[in-house]
Amino acid sequence: MDDMEYLPKVIDEKITTCGRNSGSSLFPPRDWTVMNKISEHPVPVDIEDFEDGRGPAFTSGRYLCRFAGAGGKFMHAFMRIEKQIPLAGTTFERPSVRQQQASQPPDNVELQALKHFTEEKGTAAPKLLGYLIDKQDANDLVPGGYIIYLVWEKVRGVPLDPEKFWSCRRDQRNLIRENFRKAYKEIMSAGYDLVLPTSKNIIINWATNDVTISGFRGAVRTDPDEEWDDRDFGSFCLVQTSSWCKKYVPIKAEDVQDDENGWRW
Repeated sequence: MDDMEYLPKVIDEKITTCGRNSGSSLFPPRDWTVMNKISEHPVPVDIEDFEDGRGPAFTSGRYLCRFAGAGGKFMHAFMRIEKQIPLAGTTFERPSVRQQQASQPPDNVELQALKHFTEEKGTAAPKLLGYLIDKQDANDLVPGGYIIYLVWEKVRGVPLDPEKFWSCRRDQRNLIRENFRKAYKEIMSAGYDLVLPTSKNIIINWATNDVTISGFRGAVRTDPDEEWDDRDFGSFCLVQTSSWCKKYVPIKAEDVQDDENGWRW
């Protein structure tokens, strides 16, 4: 994996989403001020793989930002910037060479999922607050290559801590499981699923036990008629179905029960 960072920190810079090509009153032009760069994950591709149709190289960064308009000091959100980067070994080639790599943006499942849930007034996922699909300028990494911005709300709550969950009483654990099941069924019925999910994909408001599903960068499209399976609890460590979870997640609650499958509830 490439450890190089391609995206600048852009702290205190203003970025406008959806100045055009939105077509929806839900996503009007909005200005966002970047507060902090959280992470970046490059996906390098070499020339041979690119020519074989693997797709362009790109990098994906996540930022904390706030609305730059009135009252924006208290309206925090997350911003994803996905940007085409030069193929491996061509970073320092002339702009005219890198321009030949310019590609149309691939299908962005994260954007489509968040857009769908927002338009349908869903409650299982964060609301999409704005997006922009644009092209890099002549002096950028890949002149004419794509760059995508998407901004979604920072919902109340924190990523679920399995140790804290397994220190709760059984009635609270069951309530959280039920709220998660309802939320995830909404995700599934829309034809989406998460790849390699973890408990961090669950945003829990401990004051209300409300659950929101996050992490759609790792989402795929699936059959919307797929039915719920209790094994999905295990993927998020809400039920201990695997030896890994049983080994590494300590249980402090005293009302845990094992079922006939050996699952720990």
